[in-house]
Amino acid sequence: MKSRSGQQKHYWGMIGAMESEEEYFLERWSVRMEQAGYLEHTTAKRADCLMALSDFLSPMRLHWNKGLTDPAFSWLIRHEDDWGGPQIESARRHRMRGITADMYLGCFKTFIHSLVDVIEIMDGSYESKVQARRHVKLYGDALEVLFVRDWTRTLPDIAARKLDEANRLLTLEKCRYENILDSTSDLILVVDSGGLVTKENKAVRAVTGKRNLVGLPVWEVLDMEGQSIGDLLKYYPVGISCETSPFDNGSVYRMQITPIGNVSMASDEYMIMLTNVTAHATQREALERVVSDRTEALRKEKEQLEEMNITLRNVLQSIDREREELLREVSAKVNNQVLPALDRIESEEDPAIRKGYVTVAKDQLARLAPGSSATDPLLLKLTHMETRVCQFIQAGYPSKEIAASLNISIETVQTHRKNIRRKLGLHGRSMSLYAHLKTQGVPL
Repeated sequence: MKSRSGQQKHYWGMIGAMESEEEYFLERWSVRMEQAGYLEHTTAKRADCLMALSDFLSPMRLHWNKGLTDPAFSWLIRHEDDWGGPQIESARRHRMRGITADMYLGCFKTFIHSLVDVIEIMDGSYESKVQARRHVKLYGDALEVLFVRDWTRTLPDIAARKLDEANRLLTLEKCRYENILDSTSDLILVVDSGGLVTKENKAVRAVTGKRNLVGLPVWEVLDMEGQSIGDLLKYYPVGISCETSPFDNGSVYRMQITPIGNVSMASDEYMIMLTNVTAHATQREALERVVSDRTEALRKEKEQLEEMNITLRNVLQSIDREREELLREVSAKVNNQVLPALDRIESEEDPAIRKGYVTVAKDQLARLAPGSSATDPLLLKLTHMETRVCQFIQAGYPSKEIAASLNISIETVQTHRKNIRRKLGLHGRSMSLYAHLKTQGVPL
């Protein structure tokens, strides 16, 4: 057993890290297989390819852990049971499925070349990469010898029996998946890279009413946008569901496009699955209508509230205006009627006249209260002499006696009576000054 040098540790670190580069490995293996003409014939899935990578690296990792860092080619050939079992069994399975020896070995060569491609993009010195490539090719060459030896020694004895059994199992598996596809209510179409239908299940034929859609462009079958797979993937991106109504039956379907290449490296086809979601779409539309109706009701209610707010603001503004008008009226009455009466009271010496002014002031203050029916204080417009004349008229004195009592002429009394009638708003001979003064009930 040799000691591990720093150089060995470096390139073994690269080999140990190869599984972390699985995406690049799958990409390069697909390219290598296509260049060799094998890709279109393989049925390998992504998981199968990653398993092949793990199976190849596992014995190398095991040998490293055991201290066998640089095994000889002859040692690997003689000790196949210690490390080559999984790979040899995998080769047998492929042979039982009808893969020819030259095709399997050719595919295995592309596998080794893809590993070399991975080594080239990894971090490491030139010497480390050379050693890593040599180690991968060493195990690859040993496995090729073991494959051929197993096929020539062991395989012919069991080939016929295994092949029959494999064919029977493949037939059963094919029938099982076909039955599953035909029993589902989902519509399933498989289209090639040109967009032509290659397979469809019974559900598709039941809905379209056509017995065979194979060879028709899928955009015509499903009334889709675009005239190529590239166009379809722009309108209907991979992995994103969308709702569509491709048939004239009122049904709504949830459609999703899935590349089959995600499962099988050799396939460039696409699977289109349509699930009937008419009930869900109908329920969603009903809910959307309810939401729309409620939104509209809320909008109208908001408009009504806004109108009520506007009306309320107008009412408040009107109240403010009326209050201002009332204050102006009160102020005017106080300034024009009450205060002058108080001034008269203050300057009048005659107790009877002063009492009349007090009564007038009270009446005007009462008028400031709501519902008051007091008359305008026109008596405040009278002069002192006119007020004395009114006292005598209210007491029932004729003009001659008034003139004698006040020591004035009858003509002067008549002049005072005319001015009093004018100031009190009494027009026409039908309006009696005496009756008016009695009706007012104001003691002068």
